[in-house]
Amino acid sequence: MAYLVYKHNAYYCVFSDKRRKHWIRIGNVDKKTAKQILKRLEIERILGRLNITDSQKITLFEFIEKYLDYSRVNKSETSYNRECEVIRHFKRFFGNPTLDKITTERIEEYKSLRVKEGMKPATVNKELAVLRFMLRKAVEWNYLRDNPFKGIKMLKVTKQPVRFLTQEEIDRLIECASLWLKPILIVLRNTGLRRHELLNLRWKDIDFDNKTILVTSRKTNSFRIIPMNQELYQTLLWLKDNYPLPYMDKTIPRQVNQMDYVFCHPNGNTLKEFKRSFYNACRKAGIKAYPHLFRHTFASHLVMNGVDLVSVKELLGHTNITTTMIYAHLSPSYKANTVERLPWSKPKIALVKNSSQS
Repeated sequence: MAYLVYKHNAYYCVFSDKRRKHWIRIGNVDKKTAKQILKRLEIERILGRLNITDSQKITLFEFIEKYLDYSRVNKSETSYNRECEVIRHFKRFFGNPTLDKITTERIEEYKSLRVKEGMKPATVNKELAVLRFMLRKAVEWNYLRDNPFKGIKMLKVTKQPVRFLTQEEIDRLIECASLWLKPILIVLRNTGLRRHELLNLRWKDIDFDNKTILVTSRKTNSFRIIPMNQELYQTLLWLKDNYPLPYMDKTIPRQVNQMDYVFCHPNGNTLKEFKRSFYNACRKAGIKAYPHLFRHTFASHLVMNGVDLVSVKELLGHTNITTTMIYAHLSPSYKANTVERLPWSKPKIALVKNSSQS
């Protein structure tokens, strides 16, 4: 059966069965109109056109499989791989109950466990953001009636100044790097490329005549142009003719099959990682670093040398200037320059202090 309820300045049609009630908002109309709409909704339900069925039962693992299919198609490869890694932790903690057993209390327990395991608040928040989006999709796909994530608060994250390498540290790290790794580090420090952008860099994207690099990002589904300075230009020019052999301190002439990707295996296939060589160089140099730190270093040194934040944003490929603002504190003149642009910033009226009368 169905009946009307007037609540919060609006009429609702309520379908009631033995287990629960289904509410459909009619709106702020008069009672006569509300009754007419109620009758139409009852007819729609009889004809099977009104979707007020119960949510479908599904296990967590079954839902994860469906969700990852969605993620693979609709998200970048980087985001998909990151979610696969995060979901492993969900499987370990929650097991494989039906999805409706994932309660707010259980999510809070997961959050507490990850903190006890030593995870940083920012890391836990990223995992929770994945879970929140997954559960939102579960509601959208009719696997859950309500999102159990409602009411869950993210952990507080203490903001820290962005870390970067000094020029002396960069030079020492490159000096300790293998011949194979050196060009990678030089390209990173002069472009600020993301890891996947570097590994997917192709020779066809490099314009030696105009000294520019076309960078395509899977993360933002966009492209940008990065100008080459002299060090970058000379390094890429050398790489076009020479191929440094991995794990061997020598080079060979670059072969035809190595003319697709800038950084590739001897057979021409694209690299997947360079972490092993990178961390070996860090150990020799006595420096704690990670590949993405070169991106922060590139941006930080640009800002410290007077490059405006909008230009840094374009070079890094950020979609929002808010992301670039983490480097703003490195520019002592940044805020000062903004207020100096006011049309009345130059004093036109000479204010004279009144002398006291004797």
